[in-house]
Amino acid sequence: MPSSLLGDRVSPIASRVSTIELLFDLVFVYTISQVAAIVVHDPDWSGIGQAAVILALVWWMYDAYAWLTNQTSADTPFVRLALIAAMAAFLVMSLAIPDAFGATGIVFGAAYIVVAFIHAALFIARGGRGAARRILVVGPSNILVGVLLLASGFFEGPIDWVFFLLPLLAFLASAILSARGGFDPGASHMVERHGLLMIIAFGESIVSVGVAAASHPLDASLIVGTVLAVGVVAALWWCYFAGDDTRAEEAIASAPARSRTRLALVAFYVEHLAMIFGLVLVAAGLHEVLVDAAAPTPTVPALLVGCGVGLYLLADAAYRSTLRLGAIGWRMAGGVLAVATAPIGIGVSGLAQLLAVLAVVAVLLIAESRAQSGLVAGREAVVS
Repeated sequence: MPSSLLGDRVSPIASRVSTIELLFDLVFVYTISQVAAIVVHDPDWSGIGQAAVILALVWWMYDAYAWLTNQTSADTPFVRLALIAAMAAFLVMSLAIPDAFGATGIVFGAAYIVVAFIHAALFIARGGRGAARRILVVGPSNILVGVLLLASGFFEGPIDWVFFLLPLLAFLASAILSARGGFDPGASHMVERHGLLMIIAFGESIVSVGVAAASHPLDASLIVGTVLAVGVVAALWWCYFAGDDTRAEEAIASAPARSRTRLALVAFYVEHLAMIFGLVLVAAGLHEVLVDAAAPTPTVPALLVGCGVGLYLLADAAYRSTLRLGAIGWRMAGGVLAVATAPIGIGVSGLAQLLAVLAVVAVLLIAESRAQSGLVAGREAVVS
């Protein structure tokens, strides 16, 4: 039930994702592609670090809009037009992502300010009183983040990192304030919306496979590599959607009202961010692995695939732990083993590494399924 902390609200908490949100999420498709492109073109520590920081910045505001549409239905022309305006600003921001640490920093920051302003205005106008009070603090902080990013465009060199990392401290302060209450996330909408965003991230890995395949002769190794890559992505999808989505909805709905916001912030901002970045690394790695999948893979692409899958599985385990969705041991072990597949790619071939990664994820899914079946059978035996 919605918390009384919210007071009166203009519209009810959303129960399902609306079509305007699906339209809005199309921009996130391009955002993920742009972040993955940074890793593909600059796969060193600096490039990967930039991609991680930019994704964290964009995801904060993107997730903020998921919270906005969770708290108020997009049921009026005013709200829909405002969301479309924010969508346009997000697209401009995404266009600026590849050189956000350089020439397009001003555009990136200016678009961020517009996105943050629309978000705050809509929350104040349409959310409950408790949420509006929190936004009066969080909203200006988000706008200040945009100002810092805009300022970065006037400087060059290592100082850019200061302007891009300071916002993470602002996010931490905002999260601590928000966790005290005022928001009351609707469970069904929150879980469904983030599931759809995860599908977008899975889709980027498929797109990377297609882009790599389109630029090379369609030989046997490319066909086998494509099939294995799809198998890996599907197995990772299975990890997320094999009942955890339903259990997550139940966990959020049954949590005490005052802890619901904290749980949602940790599970859907922090842990989903880590899962999505893992998939970004996988997408960037697959793009390079499939160039010559039958040959030994260069070190960096092999590490991107192994570490990307590993990060995804470890973040997924953390997500399960936060919401108490099920056992995490197999996923943690799978995360470590996925990283350990990199030497297979480097020493044998990309095909061998993809097969090894697929085997790791498949085995952990089978092991979890059997363990869950054993628990259910044991409970039924006790009851009978």
